[in-house]
Amino acid sequence: MRIISGTFSVAVVSAGLLLATGCVIQTGPHVIRCPPPPGSLPPPAAGNYQFQIIRQKAGQGDAVAQYILGSYYATGRGVPRSNVEAAKWYHLSAEQGYAPAQYRLGYCYATGRGVPWDNARAAKWYRLSAEQGYAQAQYRLGVCYALGRGVVRDHAEAVQWCRTAAEHGNVQAQNYLRLLGNQGGVVASPSENFPAGPGTGKAIAESGDAETQNPPLTVDEIKTLSSSGVKAETLIAQIKETNSKFISQDIAAAQQANPAVDPEVIKCMQNNLR
Repeated sequence: MRIISGTFSVAVVSAGLLLATGCVIQTGPHVIRCPPPPGSLPPPAAGNYQFQIIRQKAGQGDAVAQYILGSYYATGRGVPRSNVEAAKWYHLSAEQGYAPAQYRLGYCYATGRGVPWDNARAAKWYRLSAEQGYAQAQYRLGVCYALGRGVVRDHAEAVQWCRTAAEHGNVQAQNYLRLLGNQGGVVASPSENFPAGPGTGKAIAESGDAETQNPPLTVDEIKTLSSSGVKAETLIAQIKETNSKFISQDIAAAQQANPAVDPEVIKCMQNNLR
């Protein structure tokens, strides 16, 4: 018998049976891999590792990591799903001015997801995100003005914000803009998740929607995960799983990151241009 690695204690209990802890033992042609010593932990799985590094960065105040962590809780990606935790981390990131988090927090308030339903706060966070050029927030703010949700109904403002989002390539805004023109601004598309009150918001929060169940990866998320040691194949798999789409500026940002994003990930991003 020889010890391959680790420290151990051995006891002969019956008929030559060996008990050991925290070791790898070879006896003849057989290798016995022993459990770790009490109090030690096995190496984390890849998904847990990804969550842990993002959690660490988020705890250190990194706004992008806080937003990513919020999306993990919102979708149950690598961690038990929790709308309350998602909203908490979105809020921390949003307060630092990160536009995607501001939009997500606005959506939480608009649907009563993890926070009390509040259209006024939803519109506030949509506006902060929209003013930074975040197209999805511009579209949502436009709909708020069209329906009078959290703001005074204003057709001109609705058209302005939806047109701005449409010019940024937002398909939902392009479609909604046509509805605004055809119906004079008082319009609610059947596909819209804009609750009229807390009861509707609760139903939406419980049922979820594709946008929050499996959100696409952003270039900031890819850069953060890449710099934290997440393997290229893991990022590529998530890009495909979430059907993430990118623009040319995203590709440039990934290439200019320090450290640079893995070339195979960039190639995958290039294959998923909008």
